[in-house]
Amino acid sequence: MTAQRLAAEPVGRPARHRLDRRQFAALATGAGDEQTITELLAAECSWRKVQLRAVLDAVRSVPDAAGPLPPVVDAWRLLVAAQDRDRDTVDRLVLHPQVGTWAGYTLRRMRGTTATSQGPLWVDLGYLHALAAAAGVRTGLDFTMRVPVRDGFAVLPTLGGARVPAAGRWDEAEVRGRDGRATITVAGTTVEFDAAGTGGAGWVPLPTVRATAGGHTLEVTLDFVDPYRNLRTPTPPHLDIADDVQRWQALFEQAWALLVRVCPEMAVPIAHGLTSVVPQPAAERFRTMSASAGDAFGSMIMSEPEDAPELAVTLVHEFQHIKLGGLLHLAPVTDGEPPHRLYAPWRDDPRPLGGLIQGVYAFVGITAFWRAYREVAAGAGAALAHFEFARWREQVWATLEMVRGLPQLTDVGRHLVDGLTSRVADWQDEPVPAAALAAARGALADHRARWRIHHLRPAAELVTELAAAWPTEHRPPAVGSPAPAVVPDDSARRLDVRAVLELWRLTDRAGFDELHADPAAVGDRVSGACPADLALAAGDHARAEELYLTELADDPASPTAWAGLAATAAVRRPGPGADALRDRPELVRAVYRAVRERPGRIPPDPFEMAAWLGSAPVTT
Repeated sequence: MTAQRLAAEPVGRPARHRLDRRQFAALATGAGDEQTITELLAAECSWRKVQLRAVLDAVRSVPDAAGPLPPVVDAWRLLVAAQDRDRDTVDRLVLHPQVGTWAGYTLRRMRGTTATSQGPLWVDLGYLHALAAAAGVRTGLDFTMRVPVRDGFAVLPTLGGARVPAAGRWDEAEVRGRDGRATITVAGTTVEFDAAGTGGAGWVPLPTVRATAGGHTLEVTLDFVDPYRNLRTPTPPHLDIADDVQRWQALFEQAWALLVRVCPEMAVPIAHGLTSVVPQPAAERFRTMSASAGDAFGSMIMSEPEDAPELAVTLVHEFQHIKLGGLLHLAPVTDGEPPHRLYAPWRDDPRPLGGLIQGVYAFVGITAFWRAYREVAAGAGAALAHFEFARWREQVWATLEMVRGLPQLTDVGRHLVDGLTSRVADWQDEPVPAAALAAARGALADHRARWRIHHLRPAAELVTELAAAWPTEHRPPAVGSPAPAVVPDDSARRLDVRAVLELWRLTDRAGFDELHADPAAVGDRVSGACPADLALAAGDHARAEELYLTELADDPASPTAWAGLAATAAVRRPGPGADALRDRPELVRAVYRAVRERPGRIPPDPFEMAAWLGSAPVTT
């Protein structure tokens, strides 16, 4: 990868970024030390400068793109002047994650490959003016620059922003800076601030949380205000944050102490590379919402966690994505896609190969965290750690086995998959308490069954042949060829419902008993769950089977009912029928529906049909 100076034309020889063999080998196992993160950050700084230059080049073909703001080249010149004054400061500013998000979003908007923003183009382009103004303030320049106002708020990246409610929804403000102090004026209101990000009335600083444990310090900003802090479209600021910041500070102190204690080799790189967290409202229990983006190295979006382990594992999760995103800016791991999308055990939808590699890389880190945490956890925490370790080690292993050898992997991608495989191989035989292991295997089987029912469509000719043979043939025709097609079902949601219910049962028995006391309301606490799912999690397989059969009578296509019957059959009716429901639930469902829909036919018994199909020879 090459880098350019921030100037109208390249100056001097471009920089080249490489990882040495040791650094790449570590990243390929999901690890990576502080020095490796330093190399990724240096490459990312160059990547950002190339992004900025791409925005400048794209603007040249758009007349009056800057609207009421100064020409974009004026903002560029201010940014260059700041770099000439203090390159390190400007490099840190350029590395602000939201700068990357903005550049990627703006380029997509200008190229017509993203949804149109609600605001005019000049408001989006004006982020470059705000970036230049922030650079001018931070480097102590004497300057004047107009910047955009969005939703009554003018943001200065890395510094904070000015609340100017008298301004229009889309407006402009004037920033004047000198010797590290500045004012921002709009609609007759002037707000003072400085290079440290502090200011007077109307100024909203970016709050920072800081935690120290074991000699290691993590310091990140909580970004509630930058319009490009989220992934898809610009977001209004969230300004009433005092209580939020206090809660996040306490959570970070607890989570950082835990992470340093159990996974110091993960904690140190996070402290070096993570700069920004974008808080979101608390999500449903056991369903943390978190995200990161390749354009935003160093930032992660996450729902407010319930406790320290949830925050710690989320930090690990998203920093894995961040590391891999940095590597992908140096070398691709895939070259094309398989003919169909693939099963990802942590997703509701079929995934492209590139997305699956991102996921498995993240979940290797997640599994490593739970593996380490279970060594020190007790009580409900131990139950949680054992379940999550057992659940994800098997899913990660199965996913790596699925993608190994795919021709769409590059050499780098093959080394990555091999490295991850070598790391997780030794985990497969580590002992896990029987209850946690059984619950984890039940949850992963349930997710796989639900996914197959939603997204796999058996060949119509095979379904027709099998339906015609029922029940006259003593043994059904062969199954397995042609393979079912992957047809993404957009209605697939909350396929992890059994895992969530198992987590309730294992870690909060009193809470689970409350759910069990009012089965009709379980969906209010666990989205996507029904009374039958609750009975299954409680171990009442007979009641669960009865409820799933009732649902099937009302809706012969119900993915919930078919996945649930697969789960109850594994316990109550082991044999070929249970195997068919586990391995090919989409085929059992399709043939059942085809037979049931024939005029004059009595609906078949689903278990009898599954047993019949389970006796069929399998071809490949």
